[in-house]
Amino acid sequence: MANSLNAKDPIYLKLLDTFFALYEKSGVDYNQLRLIVETKILMDGREPNLIMQNGKDKEEKNAFFSSLIWYVIISSFVIGALFVSDSLIVQYTIYFGYLFVMLLSTTIASFSSILLDTKDQVLIGTKPVSGQTLSAAKATHVFVYLFSLTLALGGPVMVASYFINGFIVGLLATLLTVVFSFWTLLFTLVIYATILKKFNGEKLKNIISYSQIGLSIFTILGYQLVGQLFNLIDFSIVYQPKIWHLPLFPLWFAAPLGLVQEGWNSYYLFYTLLFITATTLFFFYYKKNSAQLEQNIQKLTNQNENLKEHTYWMNRTKSILCITPTEKAYYQFTWKIIQNEREFKTRVYPPLAVSFILPLFISFNSLSSGMNLTDMRNQGFPYAVYITLFMVPQLVASLSYSSSYKGAWIFQMSPVNNDGLFVRGAGKAVWMRLIVPFYLTLSVFLVFLYGWDDLAIVLNGFLATTVVFFGYLKRSMKSYPFSKKFTAADANKGFMPIFVLFFITGLVGLTNFLFDRFLPFGSWIMTLLLLISVFYYLFGKHKFFHFTQD
Repeated sequence: MANSLNAKDPIYLKLLDTFFALYEKSGVDYNQLRLIVETKILMDGREPNLIMQNGKDKEEKNAFFSSLIWYVIISSFVIGALFVSDSLIVQYTIYFGYLFVMLLSTTIASFSSILLDTKDQVLIGTKPVSGQTLSAAKATHVFVYLFSLTLALGGPVMVASYFINGFIVGLLATLLTVVFSFWTLLFTLVIYATILKKFNGEKLKNIISYSQIGLSIFTILGYQLVGQLFNLIDFSIVYQPKIWHLPLFPLWFAAPLGLVQEGWNSYYLFYTLLFITATTLFFFYYKKNSAQLEQNIQKLTNQNENLKEHTYWMNRTKSILCITPTEKAYYQFTWKIIQNEREFKTRVYPPLAVSFILPLFISFNSLSSGMNLTDMRNQGFPYAVYITLFMVPQLVASLSYSSSYKGAWIFQMSPVNNDGLFVRGAGKAVWMRLIVPFYLTLSVFLVFLYGWDDLAIVLNGFLATTVVFFGYLKRSMKSYPFSKKFTAADANKGFMPIFVLFFITGLVGLTNFLFDRFLPFGSWIMTLLLLISVFYYLFGKHKFFHFTQD
């Protein structure tokens, strides 16, 4: 039997205890799982930075749970947009599409490193703990966070459903939301389990990275396609089924609510059966392969392949961008970290891919709807390039973490007094290794699409991204780069600043627009101003800061 209930137990443990029988029937030792999950979440709330604590005790506080109130506030604004239509299929397809983007993107970018952690097998797998129990514990650990995020994101909508659509619809929406959270985790686990089963070595690591990028793109494209499911007829939003709607998961979960409102409908019934069948298949596939999954994860520890060097390009850019030998050393160190560390790629590549694909998708989607390039230019579509600013918080936040964080003590032993050199060298490496090639590729597509007349707008987007990146890096970096261990509690780091960037992005885009419309060569004047700022951050003599011990 599970541990007896204790009044001091966290609420997530009390909820887990209600599923004791289900875990045991699945071949999982529940008492072991409970202890592992409790320990992991307790450790998540502790500061893993080894070099900045100076032996001082800190209050154990899980930052993830503390930040959920912001998600509740954000989702409260979604209610007004959802209930404009009287159609339940419209309301809840948009709702589950919103959940799908938020949950899957968070799982891929923030929780994949936990699901694919190779250390648990070494630390716990040597004990009398089965692979199935260990795999279930890791999945449950992530699900506690994912379910909490689901409640924060979906809570306002679920509560509003009871008042607006009645008790039955509210109850069904609540149940479907809970299942959807579980389904998102299963969906991710099944993909990883399949990939780990089929591939080995360096190819496996590459496939994992590509799958995460592909899932991120699929998530954003899927949500964009949700908006095309409905037509405006006589000032009412209506749904007309088509064959290409089948792969859109949010529609599957909204279908039972469509049946409640509209009665028998073969399309809604088919979507409902798809949702039930897929969930059942995912569950049993994971149950069958969960024990083997932990063994397959160890393939990621294979080190028989050579690390990538690419020394020529790194050395050339290092000589151009870095002034002092110390800064060059930090630049080279960061370059190799972001080039070879799988966990860093897991956190950074998905948001990079989304920032790349979204401006292109908006443009091509508008072309396919009948707009011509002249209309798109007049309506400011080239300014969609400023969407790339939203990747900045995730890039900067990821610079704090590394799987090799225990070696960070050496930074404090450095005789260099200006720790800002490290931050600037690391920032330059990220800028040249990730932002520049990413933006260069995006710019080629946009200039090809809109023509050379909008080159200044595209260039300003790149320069603005550069200025915001270095400015945000200088302001937010409070510890040595790569000196912390990433935990589930850090999953929201980099997300909340995005809302500040909404204002910054709008302000920069509006300034560019006003310069372009009301000043001769206005966009090029802004280019010059941004270029001066970029040179200031790259080569200026300004003082950064020195890290102090807490």
